[in-house]
Amino acid sequence: MNKALCLTLGLAFLTTGCDLLGLGKKDNSAQKQSATTLTVASTPAAAEMPSGPLPSNALVRIGNWTLTNDDFNNRINLLKQQLPEFKENDPASKGAVLDELVRQQLLVKDAEDSQIGDTKEIKDAVADFRKTLLVQELASRLTKGVIATETEARQYYDTNKFKFAEPVKWSVREIAVADETTAKSILVQVLQGGDFAQLAQAQSKDPSAAHGGQLKPFIKAPFEAMQIAIANLDAGGVSGVFKGPDGYYIVKVDGKTGGDVKSFEEIKKNLIYGLTLQKQQAVILNHLRDLADKDKPEYNKDLIEQTIGKPRP
Repeated sequence: MNKALCLTLGLAFLTTGCDLLGLGKKDNSAQKQSATTLTVASTPAAAEMPSGPLPSNALVRIGNWTLTNDDFNNRINLLKQQLPEFKENDPASKGAVLDELVRQQLLVKDAEDSQIGDTKEIKDAVADFRKTLLVQELASRLTKGVIATETEARQYYDTNKFKFAEPVKWSVREIAVADETTAKSILVQVLQGGDFAQLAQAQSKDPSAAHGGQLKPFIKAPFEAMQIAIANLDAGGVSGVFKGPDGYYIVKVDGKTGGDVKSFEEIKKNLIYGLTLQKQQAVILNHLRDLADKDKPEYNKDLIEQTIGKPRP
C-alpha cells in the first residue's frame, strides 16, 4: 500500500473513529454491511485479559480485542467501496491494512488503559456519533425504495426546460447620460444609422465610453434594468431609453452565445438523482412533522429569544 492510502486510512480513523470498523459515510448498501460488521468487530470487553491459544479464526489479538478473518475481509470490502482504486487482492495492500489496524488498536488500547475514554469530551463525542448513526439508519429505512422514475424526470424536464438551458453570454455596448432628453436624442441618431460606438465615445459619461461603450462580456447584466432591456434583443438589437444607477441608458447587443437547452438524455441521470433526493427529503420532513405532533417540543421562548435573538413562533 502506498503512503497516500496509509494516510487515508489514518485520517479515516481519526476523523470518524470508526470508518474502518464499518461505520463511515457511505451508500446504503455499505451502511447495511456496516451494521453486520459491527457485531463481529471485536470480542466483547472482558474484565480480565484473555488467556489460552489464539482462536483459529483470529488474525490478531491485542488484549481483549480480536480481529477475525471474516471481520478483516468485511473491512477490506468496505475500504474498496470508499477507495475504488484500492487493490483488494494485492497481498501487500492487504498486509498494510492489517498493519494499520494493529497500530490503531494499540493506540486505542493505550488510550483506554489511560482512561481517556472517561473524559466528558470523549463521552459527549461518542454520544453525538451514536445519534448521527441512529439518524442515518432511520433515514435509510424511511427512504428505502423512495426513488424518482424516468417518467417523473421526463415530466419535470418537459415542464421546466428553461432550467436546463445553457446560460446566455452577452456582448453589449452602452451609452449612459445624465438626462432622459439627451438619451432620447442619441437614440434617434442611432436609429437613423448613427454609429453606436462613436456616439458612445463622444457622449457617454460612463468609463466604457473610451472603448466605444463596450462592456466586458457577461452572463448577468451589471444591474437589473439592463438585464430587462436586453432580454428580448438579438445580436444587433438596440434597446429603448431606460433609467439606471448613473442616469439614462441605451444599450446595443453586439452578440450573444449559449441559451441552448440540454437534451433529456444529457441530464437524465442527474435529474433522476436530484428528484430522488427531493422525494426522500419530503418523506423525512413529513415524518418529522408527525413526530413533532406526537412528541410536542416544549420551548422556553423567553430564554430562546435571549440566547439566539429570535423567538420561536
